[in-house]
Amino acid sequence: MLLYLSKITLILIASIVIYKLVLENSKAHHFKRYYLLGTLLIGLFLPFITVSTDVEMVSWNQTLEELNDVIMETPKQEVMVSSTIDWSYGIGVLYLIGIVFSLSKLVVETIKIRRLKQEGTSIEFNDVAIVLSSQITNAFSFRNTVYFPITEEVSEDNKILQHEIVHVQQRHSLDIILIEILKVLFWFHPIFYYYKTCIALNHEFLADDSSVSSQEEAGAYLQLLLAQTYKQHELQVTSSFNFNLTKKRFIMITKNNSPWRNRVGISLSCILFLLVGTLAIQAKSTNQKVTSDTSSRPFQATDTRAQYPGGMNKFINDFLLNFTDPYPYSEESEAKVVIQFTVEMDGTLENIVVLRDPLGVGEEIVKTLRTMPKWLPAQKNGEVVSTVFTLPITFKRATP
Repeated sequence: MLLYLSKITLILIASIVIYKLVLENSKAHHFKRYYLLGTLLIGLFLPFITVSTDVEMVSWNQTLEELNDVIMETPKQEVMVSSTIDWSYGIGVLYLIGIVFSLSKLVVETIKIRRLKQEGTSIEFNDVAIVLSSQITNAFSFRNTVYFPITEEVSEDNKILQHEIVHVQQRHSLDIILIEILKVLFWFHPIFYYYKTCIALNHEFLADDSSVSSQEEAGAYLQLLLAQTYKQHELQVTSSFNFNLTKKRFIMITKNNSPWRNRVGISLSCILFLLVGTLAIQAKSTNQKVTSDTSSRPFQATDTRAQYPGGMNKFINDFLLNFTDPYPYSEESEAKVVIQFTVEMDGTLENIVVLRDPLGVGEEIVKTLRTMPKWLPAQKNGEVVSTVFTLPITFKRATP
């Protein structure tokens, strides 16, 4: 879980950095909306994607030589009841508490909106449902409905109303609901809160752009925005006219649209995010093709077998002396670990592979083998050659 969170954090941070540097100041608002939603969803699923590649594996004509079984007897362990705190349990409880709290806030806001709709006066204007309410002072929209103060005039000339109708027509609430659900699941992660800010601000760019048809209207529209500065934003799950009245929003209203810059920003952001996605995908080698190489080493048979200095009894004693037994707590009274390694022509052990490891001690065995002295290599027709060995190690729990 921690690895997954680390991956999505890196992907989403990279995505939002690309957005801030390349896209945010452009007027490609529709593409920006799809970019933010797309990178958010892709970032959540990208860590699960693997790429299958064909890897050619070379198989030599060889005979595996099996060493005598090494017997390791572990003492009987008494299971102690730990008095320490189970942090994984505590973290799980904390996570669930956070989900319950965040979900409760979302449900409460939804109930408030439903109550406003039930208690308000519903009308239809330009094929859009409008609820007139005396309980609100600031207009906002949620799903397919605009919630409007009953003291405000409902007319074609009302820019605030036009602004909220754009939110409804472009279904901005779907984006907000999605990010709010993700905020419930990832309530502890600040990147999702920042994504919410970017998505909601871009919604305002879209609505502002549709509400202002010319530069002549921009001045009056800015004055209208300034008049809304001190009004309270009603609910987090809604789209509100006075959301984030920042300098960026004012600049965007008066900024001239540059199709060429928009195309450059769109192309560059796609290339950069594709690069991020490529780096994030885990390559997985499958569909292995096996070929034979009869000219390569090791050989099928040897005249002189590879030997450990001092013989196999010495090898077993040295191994038992250097091996740090982790005393695996297995319910089984006996378990076998199988290791494969190659004695190279210089006597070193290479290609050490754990073939069977029911106890999870393979890594420690590999470390031990790498610290042991060199072997005397095998010979074939008077020439030094390499040999592959398998080493079975049996772990037995001592009886009390």
